[in-house]
Amino acid sequence: MTQEPDYEDPLRQARDRRDLLAMQVLAPLSTTYLPWTLAAMRPSGVVAVLNEIVVNQRSRIVELGAGVSTFYIGRLLRGQGGHVWTVEHDQRWADVVERGLAAEDLASVVTVIHAPLTPIDSAWPAEEATWYDKEVLRSEYSGQSIDLLVVDGPPAGRPERRHSRYPAAPFFAPMFADDYAIVLDDISRPGEQEVMERWERELGIVFERRMVNGRIGIGRPRSAFTV
Repeated sequence: MTQEPDYEDPLRQARDRRDLLAMQVLAPLSTTYLPWTLAAMRPSGVVAVLNEIVVNQRSRIVELGAGVSTFYIGRLLRGQGGHVWTVEHDQRWADVVERGLAAEDLASVVTVIHAPLTPIDSAWPAEEATWYDKEVLRSEYSGQSIDLLVVDGPPAGRPERRHSRYPAAPFFAPMFADDYAIVLDDISRPGEQEVMERWERELGIVFERRMVNGRIGIGRPRSAFTV
């Protein structure tokens, strides 16, 4: 019996090679062991976020979904200045992240915000939706203008949650600086692709789609250096 060719394999191999290279690039910031979960951003995606911070001088960052990327961003900002507010819906995981940050003395550059998921009106008809508690975000976030929004949460892998990351851009849009960027993870999934297309229409921005390099989209309102 002839086995059908795996047309996805070359793409997967290219992603794996990018991730191996990314781990080498991240080595100077890999000071301690971190639990790299299946839900974490790919190493090449983390590198792309750090490149955006360095090359385009991002210093006021909001991250949705705490994890490995939080530590790398915090370590980088500790050396060059800035602050990241990371939002997490799961209290236990937020506690794990917060303890790890405290152990590395990163509390001065990273603020963990625990915001449970609450029901909201969906932007897609006949679809139930939840998102981070907006009242918690309004009370916990300092209100500074944001020049980088990293969207890797809430969970959106299940079909009934495929658009769960959409509310991020409409909620934070009034807080965006004149020059900003949005990074959306997991753009290989149909839900994230639809969310990204809607953000482009509503915000008037264009996303660079990196299907191989991190499976992330990077959207900006103006041209910028890309690495």
